[in-house]
Amino acid sequence: MEFLLFFLILAASVIAFALLTNLYRDHQHWTPELKPNCLLTRHPVVFVTGLRSVFYFRKYWNSYPQVLAEHGYEVFTLHLPWNNSAERRVKMQDFLKRQRTLNKKYHFICDEVSGQEFKELFEREPAVASVTRLTSDETHVVEQKPQSFALNLAYKFHSWRYSSVDLPKAQDLGVNSPTALFNLLERMQELGEQDFLA
Repeated sequence: MEFLLFFLILAASVIAFALLTNLYRDHQHWTPELKPNCLLTRHPVVFVTGLRSVFYFRKYWNSYPQVLAEHGYEVFTLHLPWNNSAERRVKMQDFLKRQRTLNKKYHFICDEVSGQEFKELFEREPAVASVTRLTSDETHVVEQKPQSFALNLAYKFHSWRYSSVDLPKAQDLGVNSPTALFNLLERMQELGEQDFLA
Protein backbone atom coordinates (compact mmCIF):
# COMPACT_ATOMS: atom_id res chain seq x y z
CA MET A 1 0.00 0.00 0.00
CA GLU A 2 2.80 2.42 0.87
CA PHE A 3 4.52 1.65 -2.42
CA LEU A 4 1.32 2.42 -4.34
CA LEU A 5 0.87 5.70 -2.47
CA PHE A 6 4.52 6.64 -3.14
CA PHE A 7 4.09 5.80 -6.83
CA LEU A 8 0.90 7.90 -7.10
CA ILE A 9 2.54 10.88 -5.40
CA LEU A 10 5.59 10.56 -7.65
CA ALA A 11 3.43 10.32 -10.80
CA ALA A 12 1.35 13.34 -9.74
CA SER A 13 4.54 15.31 -9.03
CA VAL A 14 6.02 14.50 -12.44
CA ILE A 15 2.80 15.47 -14.24
CA ALA A 16 2.54 18.70 -12.23
CA PHE A 17 6.18 19.51 -13.03
CA ALA A 18 5.59 18.89 -16.75
CA LEU A 19 2.48 21.07 -16.84
CA LEU A 20 3.98 23.90 -14.80
CA THR A 21 7.15 24.12 -16.90
CA ASN A 22 5.07 24.19 -20.09
CA LEU A 23 2.85 26.93 -18.67
CA TYR A 24 5.90 28.89 -17.53
CA ARG A 25 7.42 28.72 -21.04
CA ASP A 26 4.05 29.68 -22.50
CA HIS A 27 3.98 32.88 -20.46
CA GLN A 28 7.61 33.87 -20.99
CA HIS A 29 8.02 36.92 -23.16
CA TRP A 30 11.37 38.00 -24.49
CA THR A 31 11.32 41.45 -26.05
CA PRO A 32 14.48 42.21 -27.99
CA GLU A 33 15.30 45.56 -29.46
CA LEU A 34 13.63 45.74 -32.85
CA LYS A 35 16.01 45.58 -35.80
CA PRO A 36 15.38 48.62 -38.02
CA ASN A 37 14.84 48.43 -41.78
CA CYS A 38 13.87 44.76 -41.97
CA LEU A 39 12.92 43.83 -45.51
CA LEU A 40 9.78 41.74 -45.10
CA THR A 41 9.10 38.53 -46.96
CA ARG A 42 6.37 38.39 -49.57
CA HIS A 43 5.37 34.91 -48.43
CA PRO A 44 4.28 34.11 -44.86
CA VAL A 45 6.63 32.34 -42.45
CA VAL A 46 5.53 28.97 -41.05
CA PHE A 47 7.16 27.49 -37.95
CA VAL A 48 6.82 23.69 -38.03
CA THR A 49 6.52 22.01 -34.64
CA GLY A 50 8.94 19.17 -33.99
CA LEU A 51 8.62 16.12 -31.80
CA ARG A 52 6.86 16.88 -28.54
CA SER A 53 6.21 15.12 -25.26
CA VAL A 54 4.37 15.84 -22.02
CA PHE A 55 7.50 17.71 -20.86
CA TYR A 56 7.66 19.93 -23.97
CA PHE A 57 4.38 20.50 -25.79
CA ARG A 58 3.30 24.14 -25.54
CA LYS A 59 4.92 26.90 -27.59
CA TYR A 60 7.43 24.62 -29.30
CA TRP A 61 9.35 27.59 -30.76
CA ASN A 62 9.04 29.71 -27.61
CA SER A 63 9.54 33.43 -28.48
CA TYR A 64 10.72 33.14 -32.09
CA PRO A 65 7.32 33.46 -33.86
CA GLN A 66 6.33 36.34 -31.60
CA VAL A 67 9.61 38.22 -32.19
CA LEU A 68 9.27 37.85 -35.98
CA ALA A 69 5.67 39.06 -35.80
CA GLU A 70 6.82 42.08 -33.80
CA HIS A 71 9.27 42.81 -36.62
CA GLY A 72 6.32 42.85 -39.05
CA TYR A 73 6.52 39.39 -40.62
CA GLU A 74 3.36 37.39 -41.25
CA VAL A 75 3.96 34.34 -39.04
CA PHE A 76 2.08 31.28 -37.91
CA THR A 77 2.84 27.87 -36.45
CA LEU A 78 1.88 24.58 -38.09
CA HIS A 79 1.04 22.26 -35.19
CA LEU A 80 1.77 18.68 -36.19
CA PRO A 81 1.06 15.51 -34.18
CA TRP A 82 3.41 15.00 -31.25
CA ASN A 83 5.45 11.99 -32.31
CA ASN A 84 3.79 9.71 -34.88
CA SER A 85 5.87 10.09 -38.07
CA ALA A 86 3.15 8.73 -40.34
CA GLU A 87 0.53 11.10 -38.93
CA ARG A 88 2.96 14.03 -39.05
CA ARG A 89 3.72 13.29 -42.71
CA VAL A 90 0.02 13.03 -43.63
CA LYS A 91 -0.79 16.32 -41.91
CA MET A 92 2.15 18.05 -43.66
CA GLN A 93 1.11 16.59 -47.03
CA ASP A 94 -2.48 17.78 -46.49
CA PHE A 95 -1.29 21.26 -45.56
CA LEU A 96 0.99 21.52 -48.61
CA LYS A 97 -1.68 20.15 -50.96
CA ARG A 98 -4.26 22.64 -49.66
CA GLN A 99 -1.81 25.54 -50.11
CA ARG A 100 -0.85 24.35 -53.60
CA THR A 101 -4.52 24.41 -54.68
CA LEU A 102 -4.76 27.96 -53.32
CA ASN A 103 -1.56 28.84 -55.21
CA LYS A 104 0.17 30.02 -52.02
CA LYS A 105 3.84 29.79 -51.03
CA TYR A 106 5.45 29.79 -47.60
CA HIS A 107 8.85 30.07 -45.96
CA PHE A 108 9.15 27.12 -43.56
CA ILE A 109 11.24 27.14 -40.39
CA CYS A 110 11.92 23.82 -38.72
CA ASP A 111 14.43 22.05 -36.53
CA GLU A 112 16.95 19.54 -37.94
CA VAL A 113 14.77 16.51 -37.15
CA SER A 114 11.68 17.90 -38.90
CA GLY A 115 13.81 19.18 -41.76
CA GLN A 116 15.06 15.64 -42.41
CA GLU A 117 11.61 14.17 -41.81
CA PHE A 118 9.98 16.34 -44.50
CA LYS A 119 12.96 16.83 -46.83
CA GLU A 120 11.38 14.97 -49.76
CA LEU A 121 8.07 16.80 -49.38
CA PHE A 122 9.76 20.20 -49.18
CA GLU A 123 11.97 19.56 -52.24
CA ARG A 124 9.17 18.69 -54.64
CA GLU A 125 6.38 20.92 -53.38
CA PRO A 126 5.60 24.20 -55.23
CA ALA A 127 4.00 25.68 -52.07
CA VAL A 128 7.45 25.76 -50.43
CA ALA A 129 9.31 29.01 -51.09
CA SER A 130 12.17 28.07 -48.73
CA VAL A 131 13.13 25.88 -45.79
CA THR A 132 15.28 27.14 -42.92
CA ARG A 133 16.63 24.76 -40.31
CA LEU A 134 17.07 26.89 -37.22
CA THR A 135 20.08 26.34 -34.97
CA SER A 136 21.72 28.60 -32.42
CA ASP A 137 24.92 30.42 -33.24
CA GLU A 138 27.58 30.64 -30.59
CA THR A 139 29.35 33.52 -32.40
CA HIS A 140 26.48 36.01 -32.02
CA VAL A 141 25.58 36.43 -28.37
CA VAL A 142 22.19 37.91 -27.60
CA GLU A 143 21.21 39.22 -24.19
CA GLN A 144 20.30 36.09 -22.30
CA LYS A 145 18.03 35.63 -19.34
CA PRO A 146 19.43 33.51 -16.52
CA GLN A 147 19.17 29.79 -17.27
CA SER A 148 16.15 28.18 -15.63
CA PHE A 149 17.00 24.92 -13.90
CA ALA A 150 13.38 23.73 -14.16
CA LEU A 151 13.11 24.48 -17.91
CA ASN A 152 16.43 22.80 -18.63
CA LEU A 153 15.42 19.75 -16.58
CA ALA A 154 12.05 19.51 -18.35
CA TYR A 155 13.81 19.65 -21.72
CA LYS A 156 16.22 16.92 -20.57
CA PHE A 157 13.23 14.72 -19.68
CA HIS A 158 11.76 15.51 -23.10
CA SER A 159 15.06 14.54 -24.76
CA TRP A 160 15.18 11.26 -22.83
CA ARG A 161 11.76 10.44 -24.27
CA TYR A 162 13.38 10.54 -27.73
CA SER A 163 16.78 9.14 -26.82
CA SER A 164 17.13 7.44 -30.23
CA VAL A 165 16.65 10.78 -32.04
CA ASP A 166 19.16 13.63 -32.08
CA LEU A 167 16.77 16.38 -30.93
CA PRO A 168 17.73 20.05 -31.20
CA LYS A 169 19.45 21.63 -28.22
CA ALA A 170 17.29 23.60 -25.82
CA GLN A 171 19.00 26.84 -26.88
CA ASP A 172 18.16 26.13 -30.56
CA LEU A 173 14.49 26.33 -29.64
CA GLY A 174 14.97 29.34 -27.38
CA VAL A 175 13.93 27.56 -24.19
CA ASN A 176 15.59 30.14 -21.91
CA SER A 177 16.15 32.94 -24.43
CA PRO A 178 16.12 33.17 -28.24
CA THR A 179 19.83 32.53 -28.88
CA ALA A 180 19.32 31.93 -32.62
CA LEU A 181 17.52 35.26 -33.08
CA PHE A 182 20.41 36.96 -34.87
CA ASN A 183 20.62 34.11 -37.41
CA LEU A 184 16.86 34.09 -37.83
CA LEU A 185 16.58 37.82 -38.51
CA GLU A 186 19.50 37.65 -40.96
CA ARG A 187 17.84 34.73 -42.74
CA MET A 188 14.51 36.58 -42.91
CA GLN A 189 16.34 39.55 -44.44
CA GLU A 190 17.84 37.25 -47.11
CA LEU A 191 14.43 35.72 -47.83
CA GLY A 192 12.89 39.19 -48.10
CA GLU A 193 15.51 40.12 -50.67
CA GLN A 194 14.91 36.90 -52.62
CA ASP A 195 11.16 37.50 -52.59
CA PHE A 196 11.68 41.09 -53.72
CA LEU A 197 13.92 40.07 -56.63
CA ALA A 198 11.71 37.15 -57.74
